[in-house]
Amino acid sequence: MSALSRLGTLFAAALLPAVAAAQGAAEAPRPISLDEAVRLAQQNAPALVQARGAMRSNAALVRRSYAAFLPSVNLSAGSSRSAGVSEVAGQLVPRRGEPWSFSNGISASLELFDGGQRFAELDRTRATVDAAAATETTQRFAVALNVKRQYYAVLAAREAESAARQQLEQAEQQLAAAAARLRAGSATKSDSLRTAIQVGNAQLAVLTAQNNINNGNVALTRLVGTSYPVTAAVPEDEPAAAPPLDSAALANLVFDVPAVRQAQANLVAAKASVRSARTAYLPSLSMSYSYRANQSSDGFETGNLWLLTGQNPNSRSLSFNFSYPLFNQLQRETSVTQAEVQERNAEAQLRDARLAAQEELAQALGDLRLAQERIRIQQQAVVSGEEDLRVQTARYELGAATLLDVLTSQTTLNQARLALIQARFDARIARAQIEALIGREL
Repeated sequence: MSALSRLGTLFAAALLPAVAAAQGAAEAPRPISLDEAVRLAQQNAPALVQARGAMRSNAALVRRSYAAFLPSVNLSAGSSRSAGVSEVAGQLVPRRGEPWSFSNGISASLELFDGGQRFAELDRTRATVDAAAATETTQRFAVALNVKRQYYAVLAAREAESAARQQLEQAEQQLAAAAARLRAGSATKSDSLRTAIQVGNAQLAVLTAQNNINNGNVALTRLVGTSYPVTAAVPEDEPAAAPPLDSAALANLVFDVPAVRQAQANLVAAKASVRSARTAYLPSLSMSYSYRANQSSDGFETGNLWLLTGQNPNSRSLSFNFSYPLFNQLQRETSVTQAEVQERNAEAQLRDARLAAQEELAQALGDLRLAQERIRIQQQAVVSGEEDLRVQTARYELGAATLLDVLTSQTTLNQARLALIQARFDARIARAQIEALIGREL
């Protein structure tokens, strides 16, 4: 067991400089602030690009719905001339070229009454714009949450590396003390071997934390979408120092979160679709007007000139069209039924979105309060653990305590440090989850 412990310690000691050299050979990541990381990610995230594209598409549908109240206009123009060879008395005789034929026209049509379908379609497209805007907000804060989660993971890995280096420093001090006592004959060789194991464990903890930092930097770089590696900058504020949240004010916002707004817009669109489907039971009335001019001429330029001056045969037509389908193989009934089913589904989704927002907000607030309390308790535990380790180390050097007492205090202190790091990470994530839920910064 002693030989294996020494081998593990020597291997960790040899590996630590190699890993550090490999890290230094790569391009050093650039520290960026959290706000900059979120901004870059929101600019480059594929989900947000798609959400912004959906907003543009739906806005175009609204413009098309307004344009449906305007007449459609078509303009036509054409010219032709035919020539060839004719057969006369069994011989092919070139045919004299026929005159040019010109035809121009303009037509317009307007829907006078469609049972209110255009108004229903306008309401539906407006609602889809609102839903798309809510979706974009949801995606924007979802991207921000992912960036913050990874950003805070890098910070937690750095804190873990700092704690591991403190652990390594203390283990090396314990190893030196055990070796000194061994030389003095007041300790056994087992004490020296145990402290050597603690040194190796601390070195491995440093390596693990450094690897977590590198992995976190790579993941953060992908999220922000930069061509160069980035890393988290030192934060200015800690979650424990942040002002407390107003739970009552957040509870009032729960029914106006992006997910609820999206569900409400989908319900409005579904209701408009039902009204649009029911307009098929009403008649439709449309009006159309057309003007056509025709002219023949030997010359191409002369014929065009006659058409422009109006000195040509022409025709005008104004017509009204009334239509009412008596029976269309139950297509209207099917459309109405499908639209009503979509409306019922939208109502259920809105109800569930409100309940889900309440649930998620309550959980996130509870997680934040718990994490902040854990930070306070673990900070006290770290202070107490450091003092306990100092006392046990001093007693061990005087021969009043065993190495087991020192190692137990060291293990307790390490656990308290790691628990404090995790509590800080959980508090940051809980706060970011609340921001993602309500769709605004706290």
